[in-house]
Amino acid sequence: MKIQRVITAEGKTGVATKVDTIDTATVDFLTNIWGFDKVPDLPRTPEQVLGEYKPLGMFGPLGGIRVDLFTLAPETPDGPAPLERAASVDMGTPGMVPGREGDGMHRTDSIDLAIVMDGEVNAGYPGEDGQVHELTLRTGDLIVNNGTFHSWHNRSTSPSTILFVVLAAERKAA
Repeated sequence: MKIQRVITAEGKTGVATKVDTIDTATVDFLTNIWGFDKVPDLPRTPEQVLGEYKPLGMFGPLGGIRVDLFTLAPETPDGPAPLERAASVDMGTPGMVPGREGDGMHRTDSIDLAIVMDGEVNAGYPGEDGQVHELTLRTGDLIVNNGTFHSWHNRSTSPSTILFVVLAAERKAA
């Protein structure tokens, strides 16, 4: 699948744009495609946002915003677990908290809006009953993880692509 990334900025005489095409087949597990370390002031000028984008990592500092593409291959008996591969990815923040359930269960100090762009993915979560539950998400579905424990699995036979909008947040003691 090819995704157009269209960036706009306020020019002197109107809106300036830059269009890039991202081929999800070239995304190796995870790639950051846009973001800021803090919410920027407006207007953004062409000089500020239309140059070459330098990836920032999946998660930003408190108040940071990231847009990431995550391609998850179908699971195989000998394939790596998602978090084993994630250990080699620049997450842009000091780590994830693994869940006691194992199997890729984790949480981050962020609000993650995850939209399935292509394919099918299973989102696992520990329920209030102490059991791990899974939801099957398909193309077009959205899940919002509000800093909760979750895991990702592709139990289908085709790759799945998920677009994340990640808003860094602060976790306070309950």
